[in-house]
Amino acid sequence: MVSDKTTADHEPPVRDNENAATGSQSEIDGNATGHGGDSTSSAGANSQPAASSSTTAELSAHAEDVRDQVQHGLPNDAHTPLRPQVGQDDALESHAGPAGDGQDDGPLVGQFADEQNLEVDDEFESDSAIGSDTQSATTSLASSIYNYRKEHGRTYHSYKDGKYIFPNDEREADRLDLQHHVLCLTYNSKLYFSPLGNPKNALDVGTGTGIWAIDFADQHPECQVTGIDLSPGQPTLVPPNLKFVVDDAEDTWLYQDKFDFIHARLMAGCFADWPNFFRQAYDNLEPGGWLELQDYGLPVRSKDGTHAGTNIHKWGALLCEAGRKMGRPMGSDVCDHYVAWMQAAGFVDVQQRMFMWPQNAWPKDPFMKELGRWNRVNCLEGLEGFCLALLTRGLGWKKEEVDVLVALVTKDFNDRGIHAYFPMPVVFGRKPFENEVVFQ
Repeated sequence: MVSDKTTADHEPPVRDNENAATGSQSEIDGNATGHGGDSTSSAGANSQPAASSSTTAELSAHAEDVRDQVQHGLPNDAHTPLRPQVGQDDALESHAGPAGDGQDDGPLVGQFADEQNLEVDDEFESDSAIGSDTQSATTSLASSIYNYRKEHGRTYHSYKDGKYIFPNDEREADRLDLQHHVLCLTYNSKLYFSPLGNPKNALDVGTGTGIWAIDFADQHPECQVTGIDLSPGQPTLVPPNLKFVVDDAEDTWLYQDKFDFIHARLMAGCFADWPNFFRQAYDNLEPGGWLELQDYGLPVRSKDGTHAGTNIHKWGALLCEAGRKMGRPMGSDVCDHYVAWMQAAGFVDVQQRMFMWPQNAWPKDPFMKELGRWNRVNCLEGLEGFCLALLTRGLGWKKEEVDVLVALVTKDFNDRGIHAYFPMPVVFGRKPFENEVVFQ
């Protein structure tokens, strides 16, 4: 990143709906050390696929199994450490830097998950593990937006309480920054795949810690970049062309100027009405502007069937079931429909590129092995946070039952006999130019 940063004079403003049409915003006083979540919505999810009765029955049976294990205790080998140590050989090294247009495509670009080198490495090596937990910390401020919801030892956003189902504490902020670097490794350091040219106005939806927006603003100093999120807590030392706003992306978009580029990353589980998101993005793009989504699929898959019946596969199915019950569909329930929803909203030149994250270092290919090693670290760091709100609020589980599931799934993340991967689609499309003839 460039060294010419400016310190913001105030915290990210909260959108004032009464004044938003004219660009007026109310400001937040004070500073925050917490981390932002992703902007989400409250509209209905009538267009989302429903769970089949067989899937529901299977999930219910699995929930009973977990409850039984809570009552009778786990076998000793199930108590796998949840936060493995990171060794020197696990370093991301130079893969974490930002990049952009004009670069050669990396080894994964344009390849689908079943076309990649998924040969299993039979020469097992022990993976290292992450160090001690970082303590969650938030600053108590007068503004209610910083009075975060506290639940099961984690904190969650307070603005539009309950819309975002993952924590926003310091521990999760650290994981999100790690995840950004894993994504940079996945995409060969590309921040995006849309052929942007020279954008002048860009929007990052669900900016989280703001790390992607900072890298993008550094890379495009001529572009005004806005990052929006339900949680405050993004850095104040940022490029001069970047601002952060506390906003809900499911409210009606009232931006004064239209965008050349709208970016949303890992937002599955954050919206109730996805077709509405695509319509609003379309309406707020300049003709010729691009929308890009980078996301994840759940449950995990495998080429050789080793994922079938495992706890890591059941875990993904449980999260998706909970998301449906909470009106926040996630994983493959959402991202499998991105292309169709984007086209239905009017976008053209819609493209999808499929990547994959192995669940650990089981692949033989060195690049995929490194990617799997870091995905394992990323997922184990976030596993508790992924589960807590979804399973306790959505499925009515007790915290102790979630702890048991986390231990069982952790064991599967460490099992290199399971050759599972997460599908990681990137979908982008263009708003037609004025007077452009569009063929359906």
